[in-house]
Amino acid sequence: MALRLPHLLLAASLAATLPFAALADPQEKDSQGGTPTDAGFYQNATGANVAEIELSQLALKQGSSAKVKQFAQKMVDDHTKANEKLESLRNGDKGYSTTTSPPPDAQKDIDALKLLNGKEFDRQYAKVMVAGHEKAVAMFEVEAEKGSNPAMKAFAKDTLPTIREHQKMAKTLPK
Repeated sequence: MALRLPHLLLAASLAATLPFAALADPQEKDSQGGTPTDAGFYQNATGANVAEIELSQLALKQGSSAKVKQFAQKMVDDHTKANEKLESLRNGDKGYSTTTSPPPDAQKDIDALKLLNGKEFDRQYAKVMVAGHEKAVAMFEVEAEKGSNPAMKAFAKDTLPTIREHQKMAKTLPK
């Protein structure tokens, strides 16, 4: 019984403090003016960049079309630069979590594309690039319009034309 009492007290104190963590102000800002929404954008944007880079490195190896390979090289270059820029923006007193691996849905695409070569690879890569850039455009539009961190908001606004260009280019890839 004496052993159980400390465990019960510990459990009770943890249970009492958990609800207060849920009451944290979702609009609490860091020193850069960012909210949890900006942190989510940061994490999603870095994850999307990592996915685009991995998918495009695969396209450089397994694609058959010169147009696909040129597009893939542009994706590697542009998304590497975008992640470098994001890295320079991540520091606030709360910081932002950097994603170093593709999101689960993008990883599924990568795994599926690893099994393909040639024209079939080109077709599937094009589909993945169109869909990915449609999501990215929407994500960047929201941050550019509603972001709280001025630097993150400016990054989204400045990067949006490039993402739209990528989306337009992806739609012209071999089908």
